[in-house]
Amino acid sequence: MEYAYPNKKFTAAVTGMATSPKNIQEKVGDAFINHLMYLETEELPEEIRLKFSNMFQRLTKCEPIGNKGSVQVTIDQMSTDEATEIAMNIVYMADIVHSKLSDL
Repeated sequence: MEYAYPNKKFTAAVTGMATSPKNIQEKVGDAFINHLMYLETEELPEEIRLKFSNMFQRLTKCEPIGNKGSVQVTIDQMSTDEATEIAMNIVYMADIVHSKLSDL
C-alpha cells in the first residue's frame, strides 16, 4: 500500500475543506497545516510532485510574524481566488493519490 498514508492525509484535507464553516483561505491553511505539511514529496506519485512542491512554496512564502507561523501569515494575505485555486489543486492531488492507491 505504497500511497496509503498520503491518501489518508489528502482525504482528511479534502474532508476538512468540504465541511469547515471557515473562509476558503482558512480552509486551505487548515488542510495544509493539519494534514499535508509533513508529507514528503517522495511519498507522492510522480505526476503530482511538482504541483505539491509549488503548493508548499505558495503556502509558506511569508516570514513568520510574532506568534503567527509562515502559513498563517501567508493565508492572511492571500486572495480568495488564489486560495480557491490551491483548494482545487488539493482536490486534484487527492484524486491522483486515491486513483494510484486503487490501482494497486
